[in-house]
Amino acid sequence: MPIEYRLEKAVKFRVLGPTELYDNVNQRRVPLNSQKQRTLLGALIVKYGSVVSAEKLGEEVWGELSPRKSANALQAQVYRLRRLMEQLDQEGGHGQQRLITRESGYGLRAEPDQIDSELFVQTVDRARRMADKDLVLAEKTIRGALRLWRGPALQGSQGPICSAGAAMLEESRFSALELLYDISLRAQMHQNVIAELEELTISHPLRERYYEQLMVALYRSGHQAQALGVYERARRHLADTLGINPVPALSKRMRQILAHAPELLDPHTATAAEDRGPQQVTLRSGGQPLGAPSVPPQARRKPALAPQRPVRAQGATAPAANQARPEAASLDGELRQLRSLVQKLTAQQQALVSTVRHLSSQLETAIKSNDARTPVHAAGVPQGRAHIRAVHPEHQALP
Repeated sequence: MPIEYRLEKAVKFRVLGPTELYDNVNQRRVPLNSQKQRTLLGALIVKYGSVVSAEKLGEEVWGELSPRKSANALQAQVYRLRRLMEQLDQEGGHGQQRLITRESGYGLRAEPDQIDSELFVQTVDRARRMADKDLVLAEKTIRGALRLWRGPALQGSQGPICSAGAAMLEESRFSALELLYDISLRAQMHQNVIAELEELTISHPLRERYYEQLMVALYRSGHQAQALGVYERARRHLADTLGINPVPALSKRMRQILAHAPELLDPHTATAAEDRGPQQVTLRSGGQPLGAPSVPPQARRKPALAPQRPVRAQGATAPAANQARPEAASLDGELRQLRSLVQKLTAQQQALVSTVRHLSSQLETAIKSNDARTPVHAAGVPQGRAHIRAVHPEHQALP
């Protein structure tokens, strides 16, 4: 059930970091007393504009450990949270009710720009549209949107609704970062983003898009060897962690760098969406609540690690059934080479260990044989061996 609203902005709701209320009049954070309050607020923010059933909210707040009178316990939590919101509104000169009650449950009334996650999405979308006219302004705009983040999304909130919302928000941040560096490379700011991309490839080593953007930035800055080293680092990590090869787009960048492809230096053809569509940051569509799917499952973006099927041009004939795709053949060939290399290295390691053991055995035999042939003095010390003699405290050592 949609909720109609048009309220002043005395209070803000923040989920891009710890879940919290923010007093917009006095410019201060409003602490919440318990994790239950943070979870309840987080679920209402994620589903803002819609009514959430009391049953789902109860599961969100208590999980499987619901109290005997869960309805009464939920009403008490809602009452405390509502009073806190009303107090903030009254201090700001407003008396509207934020947390509303319906027969089926509860809902949050707020303007989209009162919620930091919605403001983030709107700002990123504005930057994307702006990029066609002013790349520098678009870059500044998207950086401003990213500054809204204060930590992991919905920190301090738990439950299925909050977990799904947090995952979607984190993915939106990754997509926004990809868009930021696409815009930066188009604006020829490649030297300014190298350090940031290096950090991202270390902190998120499975996000292959960051490797690709870093390779382009390094190559344009005159560091071809380092750019190729980034590809090798990505390849090794993916092989060691998941047993797979990089996506074709990353391999293509490596081949372009090796060939000094001129398109790598063209900011309009060598960056963003050469092999994929423009990055999108979507948390809701058509009034759907955050956390619910905004696109059909078959239309969702595939994981970056999955090789994507190339799209045929309109009117092109389908390939023969027995004709393997070049991408698949290339990947199979690289995988066979990798397996062969691993087998060779393993065999070399085993041979080295065997050689070391054999040499150790020979050395031990030679020492024993030498001891047997060395004459022994009366004191029983073999000639040529170092000997340490204990000196009694009452005697002096001979000079």
